[in-house]
Amino acid sequence: MLDLDFNLNELNSKTDEELAVLGKKDKTAAAVLISRYSRLVFIKSEIYANSDTDSDDLHQEGMISLLKAIEAFDVKKGVKFSTFAEVCIVNRMRTLTKRSAKSTSFGERIDDEEAADVLSVEETPESIYFYKEFFSELWKDICSVLSLTELNVITHCVQGLSYKKTAEKLGMTEKAVDNAMQRARRKIRTIMHDTN
Repeated sequence: MLDLDFNLNELNSKTDEELAVLGKKDKTAAAVLISRYSRLVFIKSEIYANSDTDSDDLHQEGMISLLKAIEAFDVKKGVKFSTFAEVCIVNRMRTLTKRSAKSTSFGERIDDEEAADVLSVEETPESIYFYKEFFSELWKDICSVLSLTELNVITHCVQGLSYKKTAEKLGMTEKAVDNAMQRARRKIRTIMHDTN
């Protein structure tokens, strides 16, 4: 147990880029990196959800894309992992949203060839700047409208805790957790509608 704690402390001190390199072979390193980006995946799934797509489906696809980003990341290209992961996640969600709008079965996943196209996106300084600025401002806007309870609930759920575990940790009922999640989703959708 002490070895595991030490290993986690050591991994937590590493940069995203170092974890991405280690994560190709080390599942614990990949898990630490995934935990750092799970909130981002959740927010983007809320952003791209619409009447044709479900945020839970998009969240699942975003997590798959994050795993593929870890596999495909090349530190020698000099691109930050955060930027690479954001582009991969957004491109996958956009592709799935478009596919869903064309009445294709949403359950159908992107095949390997399409996934390679998503991951081979060319980054420009402009696109990197845009993504950083956009999501930084978006996160500030989201935090400004969510109550502390809603933010706590989202944070716990995004980290993979069930409603039951979240309720236990926050001293709430499962129904209260569900209500807080629904309120938060509505507020996030309103923000996204206003920014479009």
